[in-house]
Amino acid sequence: MTECVPAAAFFCLFSGGALSAGSGAGTTAANFLKIPVAVIPAALGESYTAMVGPDSILYNPAGLGLLGYSSFSGSHNQYLDEITQEYAVLTYRSKFGTIGAGFSMLSSGQFTAYDKDDMIIGKTSTSHRFWTLSYAQSWPHFNRDIGKLDPMLITPSWTRVTPVPDYRPKNFRVALGGSVKRVSEKLDKMTAGAYTMDAGAMLILPGHFHLGVSALNLGGRQKFFAETYKLPGVLRAGAAKDFHSINDIIIVTAASDVIKYSDAPAFNTVGLETDVLRMFQLRVGYTSHRDIGSRISGGFGMNFDRFTDKAGFIHGLRVDYAYLDYGDLGPTQRIGMQLIW
Repeated sequence: MTECVPAAAFFCLFSGGALSAGSGAGTTAANFLKIPVAVIPAALGESYTAMVGPDSILYNPAGLGLLGYSSFSGSHNQYLDEITQEYAVLTYRSKFGTIGAGFSMLSSGQFTAYDKDDMIIGKTSTSHRFWTLSYAQSWPHFNRDIGKLDPMLITPSWTRVTPVPDYRPKNFRVALGGSVKRVSEKLDKMTAGAYTMDAGAMLILPGHFHLGVSALNLGGRQKFFAETYKLPGVLRAGAAKDFHSINDIIIVTAASDVIKYSDAPAFNTVGLETDVLRMFQLRVGYTSHRDIGSRISGGFGMNFDRFTDKAGFIHGLRVDYAYLDYGDLGPTQRIGMQLIW
């Protein structure tokens, strides 16, 4: 049987396999769920509970119900050492609401395995995955608005999507959403899995003002060896608002979240995005809680939808980058892409 060694310390830390019971840090399993993987939220310090986009599936599934179009978001996370993480989500908007499906996989790569006598017995690896299926809807909603931009929402950078020309509900919009997730982890030949749920709500007020709340990883217990542990539950509340210059040359979006993990004190995050000419985006984020490394994150993006065919299937294409520094453990870099149609 293999044992954990420094190269596998990541798994030992995030599996909860040999942790003591009780409250506080280190009492939950599958803590890889806490690692930011989507590029835009990562650059914003994960201030995304009140934002709307395909990556809402990770932070507040209700945000999917406010998407007026179908979309794809994917990213690659070059994490610590040789650890990598992949992520993809696909959403489909219909008159009955938005359906989303997402997948993420974190892999340690190959590392040396030892037996109980510290003898090398070969190579092993770890993997950590989740699959999620979501549904969300907003009220009031109008079927003829599908494929168009909702003028009540924070203005996205897309230029090929037509805004709703005759907007009707001018007071508010409400969205509700939920997800079912399957979480699984593997260390060498040992595996563990659990089902869990997410739920969220959003309120859109006049002036592009968003409010959102969500509860993630509800229920579900994971067993490794002889011990069983809960998944890391999360409560989130956030607000977001954008500010426009003359002729929308520059659009600044500000977002802030309050986050409470079941095994840690509550903390706050703040994110800012500056969009120039709906083509270039600069992002910065801050979190009041981080054990190691910098509390500041950052990134940038570029919108290529001006180069797409107006009559084509794809109406939007963007590429984004995020940088997070974990101090002595080193920096991590994420690159991603989004498509809409």
